Amino acid sequence: MADRAFAPFLRDLKRLPNLVSLTRIALICVAAGLTYAGYPGPGLALGIPAGLSDYLDGYLARKRNESTELGALLDALADILFNLVCLVLAAKYGVWGFYLLLLWGFRDMTVMALRASAGQQGFTIPSSLLAKVAVNFNYYSYVLLGLVIMEPFGPDHVMTTGIRWLGLFGIHAGITMQWISGFIYLRSYARQYRGLDPN
Repeated sequence: MADRAFAPFLRDLKRLPNLVSLTRIALICVAAGLTYAGYPGPGLALGIPAGLSDYLDGYLARKRNESTELGALLDALADILFNLVCLVLAAKYGVWGFYLLLLWGFRDMTVMALRASAGQQGFTIPSSLLAKVAVNFNYYSYVLLGLVIMEPFGPDHVMTTGIRWLGLFGIHAGITMQWISGFIYLRSYARQYRGLDPN
């Protein structure tokens, strides 16, 4: 009887898009461990495919018609973990300030709370194009972050400085766009919330 209860969960867990998401989570953890231990090269080598796989699981889910609630959960978990790890490592190595982690975290927790509340009330908050653009800015900035940590040209080389500033611009632009999209989500929530309020 217990096996039957878990059957839908296990069936969805074995779907290819969800296996890609699980692999992404594993790669992120290993990449973070390697980078934290002082091996940023191998960490970056694993981190790049982990980031790129974010496009793959969604594509497979749509193409194979295998979109599931579990898949959405795993994708969101992988996204949160990826951003968290990168911003923590950026602060640890002194590449970017800790305030970026706080700005990203507060915005994402707020959006998650809005979506959870919307779900409880029976409506959804659709994703915005701006948020998707922001994710791309962040991901490419994380690649630049990895290069700065690796210092392939040396710590004081003009290329290292240029990469650092380019990444700094990218992550600020990405988080700014995320905040703007957060206000769009808040407005959408407030509109639909009012629509459900009889008063």
